[in-house]
Amino acid sequence: MRVLLDPALLKAELPTLVLRPGMTLAARVAETHGNRGLLMIANAALAAELPEGVKAGDTLKLRVQEATPDRIVMRMDSQQQPPPIVPVPLPGNLAAQIEVNEREGEGRRSGEQAAVAITYRSPALGAIDFRLALEGGAVTAQVRAREGAPYELAQTQAAQLREALNQATGKAVQLTVSPRHDPLDVYA
Repeated sequence: MRVLLDPALLKAELPTLVLRPGMTLAARVAETHGNRGLLMIANAALAAELPEGVKAGDTLKLRVQEATPDRIVMRMDSQQQPPPIVPVPLPGNLAAQIEVNEREGEGRRSGEQAAVAITYRSPALGAIDFRLALEGGAVTAQVRAREGAPYELAQTQAAQLREALNQATGKAVQLTVSPRHDPLDVYA
């Protein structure tokens, strides 16, 4: 099952991403329209030709088969598995659901030594995205929370998170907190 991307669009949206045959990367399907759709790769929405059976919300593991100035062809990994959702016990007999969005080596930006992205889905706060990366001896952390109370809480707790990451790693920490914008489906 193959996925086709427009190289010009990829270059415009992700100028530092270089695709070579044999590379693998993860992509989330944002929306589909027949055999066309939008793939989210490294937080960029890219139009793509998709195989049958792919639906919005799917996470695809793609292997680059061909990368030329005229076209990019990727194959879906035949051993496709949904991202693991890990239950984490919390006080008061509650459990958090942690969803792994990236794996080491996939979707990594140039110069990063290691990176991880997770989504914590809280019944009270909604989905909160965390991205941690080790870059050049420093830690960069990004937190995205839904606008309103979740975002305000994340901003209020930012200094504590920065200090905890500094204590845990012994490295300088650059932390950004931004609003999370969930896609809106308006199909009838």
